[in-house]
Amino acid sequence: MSTGYTSSTYVVPVFAQFRCDNNTAGRTDPGCVVDWYPSAVYYSQATNPQLASHVSRAQASGLPGATFEAPLTRTTDPAVNQTNRDLACGDAPSVTGKSCDEYPVASSKQGLSAGGTRRTFDGCGFPGIPAGQGPTGVSVCMITATENSSQGGLHSAMYRSERVLQDDPFRVIVIP
Repeated sequence: MSTGYTSSTYVVPVFAQFRCDNNTAGRTDPGCVVDWYPSAVYYSQATNPQLASHVSRAQASGLPGATFEAPLTRTTDPAVNQTNRDLACGDAPSVTGKSCDEYPVASSKQGLSAGGTRRTFDGCGFPGIPAGQGPTGVSVCMITATENSSQGGLHSAMYRSERVLQDDPFRVIVIP
């Protein structure tokens, strides 16, 4: 011990805030995360302009997912994911090269299986569905099938790399 200093011990309770596991699909290595911290998936306006436009407008209309205060919550239940897709896009128009995008994403607990109604925006290809505001429901928009597939890949990669499991929060951030 150095002269002039006294020894002390302090137990840091923060370690109870970490989750360590080897349960992440697609990974074989164990790892630790702060499970209450909402990781982010990023949608690039340059790479996926239609997807980014739709999500930006949906979030601006009040739907959650962009902030720490109102993140989305992951569900890994295939039945919930399918119900969210069916309720949002089950009657989507058939447009060559396009597919229905729903926000919040089907792999979130904030999809239509949680209640609410559909909304859309001008140019989204869903006649008869009104615009809307507020934190519940989903927004639907026809975007290129390529961008919609890219969105699924972005989420899968983020869930795997960030170890986002059932009931973990996550954010969706649109970048230039």
